[in-house]
Amino acid sequence: MSFTWIPFYEDLAHRLLDWEDRQPDLVAFLERLRVAGLPATPVNDRDVTGARVLLREIDPFTFLGACNRTLRHEQRLLIAGEMGRLLGTAVPPPSDFDGIPVLNNQRSWFFSYADERQPTDVPALWRNFRLALGQSPLEDPAFAASFDAALAVRGVNVNLTMGLFWIRPRVFLNLDSTNRAYLGEDLPRGGLSFEGYREILARAAVRFPSFPDLSLAAWRRATEEGGTPPAAEPARPSAEPTYWMVGAFWDGSDPPDQTERFRQEGIWENGYTDKYLDEVRSIAVGDRIAIKAAFSQKSGLPFDAGGRTVSCMEVKAVGTVVKNRGDGRVVEVEWEDRPPPGRWYFYTSRRTTWRLRRGHQSEEYTRRLIDFAFRGVPQDYEWFRQRSWNEYTAPDTVVQDDPAGEDEPAPRGPTLRPYALEDMVAEGVFVPQEDLSRALDRLRSKKNLILQGPPGVGKTFLARRLAYALMQEEDPARVEAVQFHPSYAYEDFVRGYRPVSGKAGTFALQDGVFHRFCQRAAEDPDRDYVFIIDEINRGNLAAIFGELLMLLEADKRGPDFGVPLVYQHDEEEERFHVPPRLHVIGMMNLADRSLAMVDYALRRRFGFLTLRPAYRSDAFHGWLTERGMDAALVERIVERMVALNEVIAADPLLGDHYEVGHSFFCPKGRDFSGLDRAWFEGIVETEIAPLLEEYWFDNRGRAEEARGALLAP
Repeated sequence: MSFTWIPFYEDLAHRLLDWEDRQPDLVAFLERLRVAGLPATPVNDRDVTGARVLLREIDPFTFLGACNRTLRHEQRLLIAGEMGRLLGTAVPPPSDFDGIPVLNNQRSWFFSYADERQPTDVPALWRNFRLALGQSPLEDPAFAASFDAALAVRGVNVNLTMGLFWIRPRVFLNLDSTNRAYLGEDLPRGGLSFEGYREILARAAVRFPSFPDLSLAAWRRATEEGGTPPAAEPARPSAEPTYWMVGAFWDGSDPPDQTERFRQEGIWENGYTDKYLDEVRSIAVGDRIAIKAAFSQKSGLPFDAGGRTVSCMEVKAVGTVVKNRGDGRVVEVEWEDRPPPGRWYFYTSRRTTWRLRRGHQSEEYTRRLIDFAFRGVPQDYEWFRQRSWNEYTAPDTVVQDDPAGEDEPAPRGPTLRPYALEDMVAEGVFVPQEDLSRALDRLRSKKNLILQGPPGVGKTFLARRLAYALMQEEDPARVEAVQFHPSYAYEDFVRGYRPVSGKAGTFALQDGVFHRFCQRAAEDPDRDYVFIIDEINRGNLAAIFGELLMLLEADKRGPDFGVPLVYQHDEEEERFHVPPRLHVIGMMNLADRSLAMVDYALRRRFGFLTLRPAYRSDAFHGWLTERGMDAALVERIVERMVALNEVIAADPLLGDHYEVGHSFFCPKGRDFSGLDRAWFEGIVETEIAPLLEEYWFDNRGRAEEARGALLAP
C-alpha cells in the first residue's frame, strides 16, 4: 500500500508544534540516534571562531528531514519510529516512503552555520511551518509573507517546498528537479516567491488532482518505470537554459579551492568585489552552472599528445541556479549529488565566469562541452585532436576573451613555479626550518603525515605548502583536499552506491574522491601527488578507510599489494592499490572537545608534526615588521598573546593544546602599515573572545578577565 507515510507525517507535524521552545531537546535526540549508530542528520554547528559545537537551535523541517535523506529503507523506518516515540504519536509508523523527495546528505539543514546564520532564520522557519498547518494556508496573507521570509533564509530555496510537501502533501507540491522536469516547469526567472509558487501549484492541480500521485509518477518516470504526463495535456515546453562555467579558485584563501564550501552551502560566489559583477547579475534562475579549474597537462593524458602540452579543465560540480541574490557576488545553486564528469581537454577558458555561447564560430566545440559537462556524454578526444592540431598553430583552443579575468592558477607544466623550504618561510610559515626539513623527510619515507596543534597555528596553510615543497614545484592540480565529518563514509571516500541525478530512487556504483585521486596519481607515476584531509579525527576512520587502511603503509603501496574493494563492478577483476607517489597529509585540532584522538591502527601509519603558536619566533616578528606593521603593535600582539597562552597552558582543564595560534594576526597582503590598535582590538573582540568563552564556558568570569587583559590600555 502506498502513502502510509502521509497520516504519520501529518501527525508528527502537529505534535512538533509543541517543541518550538524545546529545540535543544530535538538536537539531543538526533545526537542520541547518531551515537546509537543510526545515520541521522549531523548536529555539529560551526561558531565564529571555526570551532565545532553542538547546535543550540533547529527548525522543524531540518528535524523531520532526518528520515528524509538518502538512506536505506530500513534506516529511515528506524528513525521514523524513534521520532514517533519521542513526539508521542499514536499513528503507526509508515511501511513505505513512496513519492517522498529526499534531501542531499551533504545539505540536510534548512539554515546555515552559526557564523553565517541570522538570529531570525530559525524562527522564520518555525513560523512558516506553523502557518502551513493552519486553515487554507494558500489563501492566508500571513502564510504568504512567512513563505517569502523563509525563502530569504540563506540556502533554503526550493528545499522549503520539499519540507512543506512532507507535512501537507495534499496541499503543497515539492518543486525539486525531478518534479519540475516531469511537469515541464521552470522556476520563475526572478527566483521563487509565494506568488510564483502558487501559480505553479494551480497549473499542476489542473493535471494532477493528487500531489502525492504526481510525486510518485515523477519518480517512476525518472527511474524509467513508466508514469508519463497525460498525453492530452503535455508539459509546457521550456526554453534552452544558459550554460555557465565558473571558477572556484580563490588565491590567498585557505583552502584556495572553494568548491566543497560552495557545494555544502548551496551557492556559487564570485571571489572578486570589483569584477564580473554585471555578468553574475545576469545569471538567471534555471541557468545551468558548472565549477571548473583550468590548467595545462603534458603527461598522464588519456590520448597520445605527441609530447605536447594540452590545456584542460577539471569539471568539479554541476548544478542549476535557483536564485540570484542580485549583488554581483552570489547565486544559489541546486548542486547535483553525483560525481562530476571529470577532466575535459582542448577547448577551455580560465575566466572566472565563462558563458557558453551558441551561434558563433565555436558552436560545435560549445555543444560538445555542454554535452560533456551537463549531460554526461564522454568527450571524443580524436575529434578535438584533429581539429585543434590541424586548424590552429597552437596545440589547443584556450578561450581568453578577457585576459585580465584569469581566476585559476598559472598554467601547469613547463611554467610551474619552483618551490622549496625557503619559499615556505618567505610566505609566512614560522616553523623552524629543521622541523620542516624533518617533516618533509617523514612525508617522503612514511608517505603519510599528520599536522596537529591548537587552533590558529596554520595547519591548513602549512599542509598545502608542504605538498608543494615535496613536489618541488607549485602545482595545485596534484593536490586534493577534503574535510572529514561525523557523517563522512566509505561510500563518499572510496566507492559506494549513490543516487543518480535525475533518477529519484535510483542508485549506481560510483567512485569516491580518494579512489578518483588515486587513479589520477596512477596515470602519472613519475610525479608526486598529495591528498590532504582536514580534521582527520572528526570521522570514523576505520569505517571511512575500510580495507584501505593497510594500503596506506609505505611498504604496501603499488599493484602488488592491491586488494578487492567491498563494492565492485560486474566482472571487475582489477584490485585497488594506492600509488607509491601518493602522499597523505592529515590535520588535527587538538582543542576540539568533541573529537576523538586518532586510533592506534591509523596513528602508527603516520608521522606527526606538532605545531605551536609562534609569537616568540623571530620569523613571526620579522614577517610582520617587514610588511610595515608598527613595532609597538607587534610588541602588543606578542606580549598580550604570550601572556594569554601562559594562562591557558596553566589551566588544569585546558593545557597547551588550547593555546591561541598566531594566524589570527597574520592578515593578507603585503602592506600592514595601516593596521593599528583598533585592528588588534577588533580581532580580539570578534575572534579571540568568542573562543575564550567556549574554553571557559562554565566560568564566564574567567573568560571576561582574559578578554580584559588583552584589551587593557
